Amino acid sequence: MAVGADPTPAGALFYVSPGGNGADGTTWTTAWIDMNQINWAAVPAGATIVVDGGSSRCSVSPYDFQPTSPNPGVTCGQRYSPLSVGQDSVTIVRSTETGRDGTVVIDGGRDTPLPYCYQTSYSATSGAAYGIDFGSHSGVVIDGHSRSGIVVRGARNGVRMGPGGTDTLRNMELFDNGYPTTISGGYNSDGNDILMGGQNNTYDRLLVHDGGQDEFHSDSSGYSEAGSSVSNSWMGAMRENPLYPGEPFNDGQAVSQGCTHADGVQIFAPATTMSGLTIDHDVFGPGTNQGLYPSDRRTGTTFYDVRVTNTLFLDTARHNIITDNPVNGWVLDHVTIFATQGGFEVPGNGTNTITNVIKYGGYVYTPGGSWITDGNVWFGGGLLPGSAANVDPGFTSVPAGPLPGFASLRAANLTPSCSGCGGAPLHSWTDLLALIDSLNG
Repeated sequence: MAVGADPTPAGALFYVSPGGNGADGTTWTTAWIDMNQINWAAVPAGATIVVDGGSSRCSVSPYDFQPTSPNPGVTCGQRYSPLSVGQDSVTIVRSTETGRDGTVVIDGGRDTPLPYCYQTSYSATSGAAYGIDFGSHSGVVIDGHSRSGIVVRGARNGVRMGPGGTDTLRNMELFDNGYPTTISGGYNSDGNDILMGGQNNTYDRLLVHDGGQDEFHSDSSGYSEAGSSVSNSWMGAMRENPLYPGEPFNDGQAVSQGCTHADGVQIFAPATTMSGLTIDHDVFGPGTNQGLYPSDRRTGTTFYDVRVTNTLFLDTARHNIITDNPVNGWVLDHVTIFATQGGFEVPGNGTNTITNVIKYGGYVYTPGGSWITDGNVWFGGGLLPGSAANVDPGFTSVPAGPLPGFASLRAANLTPSCSGCGGAPLHSWTDLLALIDSLNG
């Protein structure tokens, strides 16, 4: 195999490249020209589809909306039309071959960023319904091979997972997926980066930010998400609302009404009880209203047996962790919650576990049930349930004041100096980016 060439998979191999002639997709010469040109009838289960990223890597990851930054699909990367998956058990990857290992950008068609809440004027082309639509297919893996190797942007919803299950998203960046809406006094945004659905899905090494509403949101069709995991990923925002500093562009809940609730993970449907959700080595915030919100009283959706481990919450506006409905089987271990506002809300109807957690500020609401506790530290705000030490964790650097700016939160170093303190192994937002890079070698 030539230096810089793609590895040879076990199954059939196909290619997508704007340099192909669109014949049969079996070589770079005969590659399908665009995502919407894939002949799925010719792709068997077990096949791998390699996508040409061109020679241009987008050097800013995550994209920061600055006018001088390389703009995925506009000034950097190889742009493609939206993708509708047409086969079970296929793998879709960005090429690692030299000259084809640029950024793959799946573009929904709207390059103008979504309006911020109360923006007075706005005009842009409407995006496609989905950047990637899994339909009902299962066992599908999409992997960008490196941080932000595949970008999905500008669709009304970035990725729709569907009911299939056992699917994987890895090494992707999703941002600015959504659509404009109007409210009294101006514009607002809605739509989501990822519509969850299907059991036992894997979401790994993702940067999910600045969606029209939520970074992860359940599909309104009501597919179960039981057994799924979100790991080594960031859910938050880069854009602040210029009218309300410290709030994401689409939100203003701390000071006004009518804006979108921009949540990290909100599971609104189906209206039933599910079990088994894993959140591990993640960062929530800055720039979310609720961080983790997997149970909703309005619909009756309730998630038992949720594991939140090794995870950092960076000052979400309302709640860092919230379940409306009483739960049991939850485990919070080695978690750091930094909260100049909002709180931690987990009512119980059985036994839950909280160990090695540092909570800095914010209220606590944990009625009902019982807690297994050990090694927890709280400082300011409400007392954690069960046994917990009231100790200043002595973080290396802490943003000052309520509603600190996003830049200061991203720059914060929440390494504790107190003896025996637990907390997340991720002490900063940049620790998460470094973790993704280390996992990719």
